[in-house]
Amino acid sequence: MAETTAIAPAIPFALVSTLSAATVERLRAAIARPMAAATRRALLGDGRIFVRWCAQANQVALPASPATVQAFLAAARAAGRKASTLRRYRSSLVWWHATAGFANPCAAPGTGTAVAAAPVPPDEVILGRLDAYLALAQRAMAPATLRALRADARVFAAWCAARSLPWLPAAPETVQAFVDDLGASRRPATVARYLGSIATLHRAAGTANPCDHWRVQLARKAHRQEQGARQRQARPLGDAELAAILDRLSPDGGAASLRALRDRALLLVGRDTLARADELVALRWADLEPVDPDDPAAGPGEGTILIRRSKTDQAGEGAMAWLSADAMVVLAAWRAAIEAAIDPATGAPAGAGTFLFRSLARRGFGERMSTAAVRRVVAERAANADPLAAGFTGHSLRVGAAQDLLAAGVDLAGLMQAGRWKSPQMPARYTERLRATRGAVAQVRRARGAADT
Repeated sequence: MAETTAIAPAIPFALVSTLSAATVERLRAAIARPMAAATRRALLGDGRIFVRWCAQANQVALPASPATVQAFLAAARAAGRKASTLRRYRSSLVWWHATAGFANPCAAPGTGTAVAAAPVPPDEVILGRLDAYLALAQRAMAPATLRALRADARVFAAWCAARSLPWLPAAPETVQAFVDDLGASRRPATVARYLGSIATLHRAAGTANPCDHWRVQLARKAHRQEQGARQRQARPLGDAELAAILDRLSPDGGAASLRALRDRALLLVGRDTLARADELVALRWADLEPVDPDDPAAGPGEGTILIRRSKTDQAGEGAMAWLSADAMVVLAAWRAAIEAAIDPATGAPAGAGTFLFRSLARRGFGERMSTAAVRRVVAERAANADPLAAGFTGHSLRVGAAQDLLAAGVDLAGLMQAGRWKSPQMPARYTERLRATRGAVAQVRRARGAADT
């Protein structure tokens, strides 16, 4: 879900007589910080329900006593609220109390929460530094990187809150316990990302980095040895698998035809460019051009497209990628179709828009697809072609294209250039199974077997 920032929202605790003006401003600033829109709505809505109930019951809403919260939850349960709603109420009350700097009223027996006490919130100076860092990071970081940083911060902060431990700054012993506790359910790459995010947040806040401590380093090393560092790889979707998918993508009119055209174009462009999902959804019509007809190396109908920014090109220098004549034909058909299609939201022709691949929701067409939508298209179209297919993701086209190139005789340097890799690690990983079948041992054994027969 996209993160948005509310401007000076009205908070439900603003008129609670027990709160100082400074505390109210702290609450208002906290609820206005970047967070998922659904989370903000839940916090505000649950807070209003609780404040209203406290006013009717003549109870203090903030800080609330454990008995008050227990009575509120009992009344909500008697009113028919679901268990999931009661859990959300508890979580919201924990957040409001912790943000205001009060003890957690849900810690008492009978409230049904595992949170033992209020978390220790960062002080205002640290929060100010962190806000300044995140504001600048929005301009300098890739959106996916920033989303991961925020998500990791939420995971770590929630883990610390459940144990009454400060998360910023965090002690090395806290981070070590975090790795030990989550390690059983997380892969080494995920733990490494968590630690990288924790380190980044501490550097941004101007505090000592606990991840540099020997405790954390040894905990990470122990986790890698216990779990193994090998990552799962997306199932390759090469030319053979893609041909079967495209055979079933025959337009049959209406919205299905429009979606089929878009998905066919997406798959062909992904195959030709070896683009990552976030690169595919950022491609623009303005950057699509046919090849120079005077170029002796180019074939008729081929084209090029600019990949403006990528995971390995955060500066935005851009890289030109080649497109086959097949991809160019389908792109032209898709563009004509989307220009004439009626947008359900407006009742008017949708138009091509800025980006190559628009979302096609029933409630209205979006400006562009999401990376999650790319993953769904690949997985669903692969499943339609082969009901037993599994393991296909948004990276499958990239992996499959790399393997096809290697099978055609392209060396590792050529693969790196085609996929815009800065190091040989990932292309070598993607093609290791294929390279094993072409390795020295395989060649010698095959030759000896042929000689014996």
